[in-house]
Amino acid sequence: MIINITHRNDKVSPAVKDKIESWLKHSQHRYDIINSAQITIDSTERAEAIEATLHTNGKEIYAKTSATNLYAAIDSLTDKIDRQLAKAKEKMSAKKGGPRHLEPIPEPITAADLEAMALEE
Repeated sequence: MIINITHRNDKVSPAVKDKIESWLKHSQHRYDIINSAQITIDSTERAEAIEATLHTNGKEIYAKTSATNLYAAIDSLTDKIDRQLAKAKEKMSAKKGGPRHLEPIPEPITAADLEAMALEE
């Protein structure tokens, strides 16, 4: 999985980078559909904004959030992304071959059954 973390106004601190990478690795282990991730952090005087674009098998997942604290924004973003990943994983697994509603297969007719039916006639 390719992870790209950028900060628009400053460098990304190692603690923030580790937190994001550990969350993405945990999500990859849990859902197993993430191919690459682009995380962008934007700091202003009033709030910290963070946005993520995850490329998965057949779909792109995007979320954006802001909070006064960067760690609170990351936690909010992880919740949003994890909900979308769970939904995407559920849709993909349902399409691949869930149980089909077929008629039950009748039991084969044995020689004893044929004799019984002949006697009834």
